[in-house]
Amino acid sequence: MLQIPPPPQLPEVVVTGARLPPAAGEAAFSIIRLDDGDLRDQQRLDEALASVPAVSLFRRTSSLSANPTTQGISLRAVAPSGAGRTLVTLDGVPLNDPFGGWVIWSQVPTESLSGLDIVRGSGAGPYGAGALTGVIQLRERGAGGAL
Repeated sequence: MLQIPPPPQLPEVVVTGARLPPAAGEAAFSIIRLDDGDLRDQQRLDEALASVPAVSLFRRTSSLSANPTTQGISLRAVAPSGAGRTLVTLDGVPLNDPFGGWVIWSQVPTESLSGLDIVRGSGAGPYGAGALTGVIQLRERGAGGAL
């Protein structure tokens, strides 16, 4: 019977590639994060968003009494109107009305959220045509994934 010797132990090799320079398009996006504490300070989700600079809510009354068709949202002061210009998602699922783009803010109570990310900038590439002025990504409390 032929005895085969064990293979020799080689030292561990770590290969690190050079990082690419930042893409020119990265400057078009900025992210604002609100955590659980920021949301707890406000009773309604739209009130928490209204406290963020560059968020434009279109409505004349509170979301407690306003018709949902007048509850649009836009980022970067691009034509706030009843038609939403910003995509709002809850764990990746769009909340905007497919017809008019408005958001029914009362459907997501702030106590059910662990936080949110506001991605400012036109996001037609990664998020689709519904993200004309940006995306608001809501994270549900106890949900697995973040971004």
